[in-house]
Amino acid sequence: MSGVGARLTLAYASLFALSAALLLALAYGALGLVLARQDATFLRAEQRRVAAAYAEGGLAGVRRHVAELQRDDRGEEVFVRITGADGSVHLVVLPDEWEPADVAALDTSGAEARLDNAREGRTLDVRARRLAGGGLLQVGMTSDERDDTLEALPRVFGFVFVPLVLLALVGGGFMANRALRPVRHLVGTLEAIATTGDVRERAALPAASGEFADLFRLFNAMLARIEALVGRLGDTLDDVAHDLRTPLTAVRGTAELALSRERDPDAYRAALARIVDAAQAAQDTLDTVLDAAEAQAGTLALDRAPVRLDLLAHDVADLYGGVAEETGVALAVEAPASVTVSADGRRLRRALANLVDNAVKYTPPGERVVVRVAPGRIAVEDTGVGIAADELPRVWDRLYRAEDTRHERGLGL
Repeated sequence: MSGVGARLTLAYASLFALSAALLLALAYGALGLVLARQDATFLRAEQRRVAAAYAEGGLAGVRRHVAELQRDDRGEEVFVRITGADGSVHLVVLPDEWEPADVAALDTSGAEARLDNAREGRTLDVRARRLAGGGLLQVGMTSDERDDTLEALPRVFGFVFVPLVLLALVGGGFMANRALRPVRHLVGTLEAIATTGDVRERAALPAASGEFADLFRLFNAMLARIEALVGRLGDTLDDVAHDLRTPLTAVRGTAELALSRERDPDAYRAALARIVDAAQAAQDTLDTVLDAAEAQAGTLALDRAPVRLDLLAHDVADLYGGVAEETGVALAVEAPASVTVSADGRRLRRALANLVDNAVKYTPPGERVVVRVAPGRIAVEDTGVGIAADELPRVWDRLYRAEDTRHERGLGL
């Protein structure tokens, strides 16, 4: 059994033992209260019976009643004392194993009392009643039977407590093993993923519904998202590699061609210019990846300055004008003169270029793309495939690309 299972088993057994002890304490107190009430009821009834026997037969009648009463065990616990009006004692009947010295301190004034017998470790509850002629009738009952019953209860509980604890340990172990079985399955799935690196593994859902079933569903949903992210990451790395390979190939090819034979200075300058352009294209790709990472981490620093949106729109439109013309897409700019905002010009240009690039890329031939500029606002409108409504919330997810656009190369950044 695992450490968690052992701790759960001990916790269950401890809780069971504590509950059993609490139950014993409650049972002990409740039983003591019930027995005390039964004794009080018996004492009141016995007082009435002794008084009736005295009224009918005097002291002799009381003796006959006591003799009859002492034939059973309950009668051996009864105390009876009758005194005259002057306080003289006419009759004393002591409980079993009580001596006259044990009741010597008992008040004869007529008040109800409780007398402790230190020698026997018992108590005597006494009720008093005035008789005709001024005498006093005192009837009492010892706690022998009540105390014996209460003393037996802990001993009985002690005999059954050990088997109950053992049963609690067995039951706790079974319940802990049953409760942790889904967790072990989940751990097994995680170990398989850690060993093989295959995020296509899935945890089998528990048969019963509940918190574990919800946990497994969330775990499998997380694995599905990780699998999709890994797949998109692979596609993105392929695209990045392609986008970097093209300018790097151009750099190498241009340099090799320039070095293959002697050329005039203008040819060398043209080759160097092409190399610079290709290197800039590679740098732009890397900057895009790094900027996306910084933006997601919240550490992207903006270099703000006044930016003319109208000039920016025309600049980007000129950049993609040739591509639009080749694909048969009309690219136009609608901008009033001198619309200025405070922004990071380099990154704003890249954002607008991404929008225009996507608009031109996904707009069918014969359709139109318009870059509209308004005070404090710039928008790119096209009549292309668009984005499905259920995919709109994910357009800002890193590496995400809509299903209808997977046929075109891109980074999803």
